[in-house]
Amino acid sequence: MSVQVSGCRIGDNEAMKPIVYLMTWLGLWPVRLIGVLPLRLGRRLTGWLAWPMRKLMRRRAAIARTNLLLCFPELDDAARERLLRRHFRHLAESLAEIAVAWQRPGRLDQGFGEVIGLEHLEQARAGGQGVVLLTGHVTALELGARLFGEQVTARGIYRPLRNPVLNRFQNRGRKRYAEDMLARDDLRGMIRHLRSGGVLWYAPDQDFGPDRSLFAPFFGIQTATARAIVDLARMGRARVVPMIPLKEENSGRVIVHLEPALEDFPGRDPVADLARFNAFLEKHIRRAPAQYWWLHRRFKTRPPAQDDLYR
Repeated sequence: MSVQVSGCRIGDNEAMKPIVYLMTWLGLWPVRLIGVLPLRLGRRLTGWLAWPMRKLMRRRAAIARTNLLLCFPELDDAARERLLRRHFRHLAESLAEIAVAWQRPGRLDQGFGEVIGLEHLEQARAGGQGVVLLTGHVTALELGARLFGEQVTARGIYRPLRNPVLNRFQNRGRKRYAEDMLARDDLRGMIRHLRSGGVLWYAPDQDFGPDRSLFAPFFGIQTATARAIVDLARMGRARVVPMIPLKEENSGRVIVHLEPALEDFPGRDPVADLARFNAFLEKHIRRAPAQYWWLHRRFKTRPPAQDDLYR
């Protein structure tokens, strides 16, 4: 976190860091409060933020519009704009869902949601192998992780935050339902965990650049897809089980869907392997398109000689 003032980045100024950290700590109190309120009330309290978020996050809203145009060209402009508004509503409500996932004491009951397909995970682990639980960034991801983590011991992969107060708050909250959190550059820790038969939660559906990606189709577009999906499975000698948490529009319950482990994964062709992951994501995104995290520049890295899609 940093603020630009007269050429000086306050967040990077050592003298200002204690103030920034104190402001962060104070700013997290609403999260602590909302986390212990009834979820329906919490969603009401954060849901009103959808409109100001869409107006204030203009650059991100523009990225989301571009993504929706690329992925749903069959929709007209009005339909995509309605989809964008619903997406920001889900984003705003996810603030309450994250607060509940990180702060709610005890176990979550059936009113919050459920996990479907645990038998697929049990079958994948039957031989003592570790499992990469492969998912994507959807708005109900954290609440889905809490529901899953209350039933299965697992670790997650995360990106460390530069603000240590926020980083500690995030990891402490996630450890309510995760055995541990592994930094995304801790490859050795991931491999050790998988080879010991552990379950590793991984959401790699972001653009990590050409050096760490291969191009595979996603919504009919050649998309830079993290090759670590294949590398983790191979080096960790692990099975790969696709999963996705989606929120029911009417009830608000989050349903975590687990599918059968991918057979012959990884295979001989890593691009074909990554295309299978992208096809899984696309299938579920089409079921609930407003719930995917469209704010990412998912198509930032382009194949040689192709233009920037976000200009």
